[in-house]
Amino acid sequence: MSRTFRYIQNDDVLKSFKEFRDSILSERPVVIARHGDYSLFLRSLSHDTLGLTIENTAKKIVVESRNYEVQNTTDALVSRGVRHAIQKMSELSDEETNRKRLQIWKWYIMDWQQKNPEKRQEMMNKELEWKDDEIGENDEMLDFETFLHREYLNLGNTLALIGEYLKDERHKEMFTKFAIEDIMEMTSEDTRDKSIAEAERLEQAGGHKKHTYQFTVSVEATDKEHARQALLNYLAGDERIRVQK
Repeated sequence: MSRTFRYIQNDDVLKSFKEFRDSILSERPVVIARHGDYSLFLRSLSHDTLGLTIENTAKKIVVESRNYEVQNTTDALVSRGVRHAIQKMSELSDEETNRKRLQIWKWYIMDWQQKNPEKRQEMMNKELEWKDDEIGENDEMLDFETFLHREYLNLGNTLALIGEYLKDERHKEMFTKFAIEDIMEMTSEDTRDKSIAEAERLEQAGGHKKHTYQFTVSVEATDKEHARQALLNYLAGDERIRVQK
């Protein structure tokens, strides 16, 4: 899922409008937050009217807008409106991400069926069956979700699949850009989660591990021998030693 990038915090939006309505906002709107292809813009509709607009910047369409009369609103009301708008952006963006990801997964299923025609019926039968007592007991059912997840995260395979199933250059460019960004984000999250899990495992297994730290120091001296002597005097508080932070 895409992340939300914030540029102005909820509680600061009304204050920012009052501060910049006669300068920056009189010339152009300002982005409050971004999430995927969606951006939340702060606009000055007039000297006393603040506008919030959700826009899909890729499709160049306005999704939703809300106005506030400065004299009749409060920081809390504007803050709540911003919070709701960002939540809406997140939901819309994640919905589009899931829809595009599912489309690529469908192509993977079609590709697998074409390459394994003799296993098509077997796959369908196993996926349609539900035997609770067999789950986790050397179950040989084809776990298509695991298969798709593994294949999808192979960027080379996914880009080749997009090139095979899409001939329209505009759609191919759109799905290629999406796949690269989505897979890079998913794999970075997987790597981060694995690193955290491994650190926790080592922590539980062996307690705190000792580490070796190396610091760089600067020594004022007339030659190398005097500098070496100064280092030996470091613990004694030699004022010529400066630790570089």
